[in-house]
Amino acid sequence: MSESQRYHVIEKIAAGGMAEVFRGESAGIEGFRKKVAIKRVLPKLSANSEFIQMFLDEARLGAYLCHSKCVQVFDIGQGGGAHFIVMEYVDGADLKEVLDYLSAHKQQMRIEVACRVAMDVCEGLAYAHAACDHTGRCLDIVHRDISPHNVLITRFGEVKLVDFGLAKASSHLNAEDEDMVKGKFGYLAPEVTMGQRPDKRVDIFAAGILLWEMLAGRRLFLGDTDVETFKLVRAAAIPDPRQFRPDIPDDVLTVLGKALAKDPAQRYQSGNDFARDLGLVLRKLSRPVTYLDIAEVVRLAADERARRRKAEGKTQAGDIGDLVLDALHQFSGSPGSVASEAIRATLGTPGIEAGGGGFEDPSAWGLDAVFEEAARSVPEPEAIEVEPDEPDVPAPPPRPQAPARPAAPARAAAPAAAPPAAPTEGAAPPARPRVQDDAPKKEGPFWRRWFGN
Repeated sequence: MSESQRYHVIEKIAAGGMAEVFRGESAGIEGFRKKVAIKRVLPKLSANSEFIQMFLDEARLGAYLCHSKCVQVFDIGQGGGAHFIVMEYVDGADLKEVLDYLSAHKQQMRIEVACRVAMDVCEGLAYAHAACDHTGRCLDIVHRDISPHNVLITRFGEVKLVDFGLAKASSHLNAEDEDMVKGKFGYLAPEVTMGQRPDKRVDIFAAGILLWEMLAGRRLFLGDTDVETFKLVRAAAIPDPRQFRPDIPDDVLTVLGKALAKDPAQRYQSGNDFARDLGLVLRKLSRPVTYLDIAEVVRLAADERARRRKAEGKTQAGDIGDLVLDALHQFSGSPGSVASEAIRATLGTPGIEAGGGGFEDPSAWGLDAVFEEAARSVPEPEAIEVEPDEPDVPAPPPRPQAPARPAAPARAAAPAAAPPAAPTEGAAPPARPRVQDDAPKKEGPFWRRWFGN
């Protein structure tokens, strides 16, 4: 299979100001298919060399990350001048969709669930911060864009970090990069707003913001404008979340206060430290929490989103129209739209499809000629004539000779022929006739007897 036929676009699932994401499939031989997510730069940004370089950095950094708490990057490509990244497809919802669902239904996330999600985020950050390249050199990765949009949660309660597009290895930073403010304003760390060099502690602060918002059910830093939001972050005045939720334990507030410390030196210095304290807090809470508790709320949010899309006419086979990428279709070898794809052969298992066509008739393999030629090369034994229709009954034994009797008078008629005498004692009994099998027998080479004619 050629490189240009590896991916196929199914539907558009998300869009932002810089890129859009599609659900797709990675195709292989023998009907192999795997769901993937394809993130493509918007056409208006394709000419922005700085952004494209940042986009490519995401792919290169993602190639080094292989952890259950990080979305994996599989490939990178370019079609029609548009760059795109092929990533792991996460079937679920992002944290923002979960929080929006709870807010719309006047619900609050359980304290245990919020702490567990935050702990998983810290685990992913700890791995990314310590990631090394192929030579073993630490990359010193800083995500710099930890926000609800970039925390994906599967329907099975798995938490994964995504979108390292703003991440930079510290060895690649220059003076201009250090002065550039990147990321969503409401999730920046105070030192970033002051122009200081960002390090892994800015991700710790952002993870603390996520925990605060999951507990309080509202945004922490949100002004009427971006400038006001920027000023709120710089001031770093953290309201007590118990004014919105009085049942938050003191231990949770202690951990939260350290994560959201304005001074980076007073903050958790690593994701491992933050995660360790969250684990201790979870042990003290009366109600245990597992991935099943996370999965429950994620499924509710994902199902509501699916119903909303269906109502809007955006089902999987819906009208994508111009949203389907011509460049990606050209790259993937697709005929131009998902609707015009050839009908796929469905396997016996519901929901599993194969792309290799229908079942192949073995008679088309040319085995007849192969086996007939092989049969002709083997000498046949001499044929023995057998009458299969006659029962195998042995001839009756000869009758014993009767003693000579005097000749009968001439007028006496010859006696009638006597029936055959019974076999003498000790003689073998006659063989039983074989039962004829009325079922038709399959003939020909052995493969016909396996697959049928």
